[in-house]
Amino acid sequence: MNKIIMVLLTLIFAISLFVSPILAAENTSPELQNGVLLYTFKNNTFSYKFQVEYKDADGDLPRYMFVFINGSRREMIKADITDNNAKDGILYILPMYEDELFKFAPKAKEWDIEYWFRTNDGKGPVSTKISKLFALDTESMGLSTSNSAGGGRDGGSSSGCGCGK
Repeated sequence: MNKIIMVLLTLIFAISLFVSPILAAENTSPELQNGVLLYTFKNNTFSYKFQVEYKDADGDLPRYMFVFINGSRREMIKADITDNNAKDGILYILPMYEDELFKFAPKAKEWDIEYWFRTNDGKGPVSTKISKLFALDTESMGLSTSNSAGGGRDGGSSSGCGCGK
């Protein structure tokens, strides 16, 4: 009887060693795309917005979404609270006013800041690389980029101004 139990336990253990990697391989890690720190300037005040897009081919929603600002962790929120389509992509944001940002990143006044994004789909964490990129939030400021470098309709592929036409 003891031999039968030992054989069964050994068999179960051996099967679990082969099945576990197969089950683990079925999950596709989520992707964090287009992570950026956007800024606007209005009424002599800067405001900032960290944003990143979460995509998961399996459709798994994130357990959390964080941005680390100079090492300080902050929770992000969905830009559209009703968006639950992880396969299509969900935009997460963290808006901040300049005083709030400067508490975590005093050197942000000199445009010196490091940030990265981190999430977990319940099957393992995913992080982006550290970034120092700032970008003007032209959309929220009501600005058009149609005549900026590379964005013009009348210029060549790299000419935004249509100069010389």
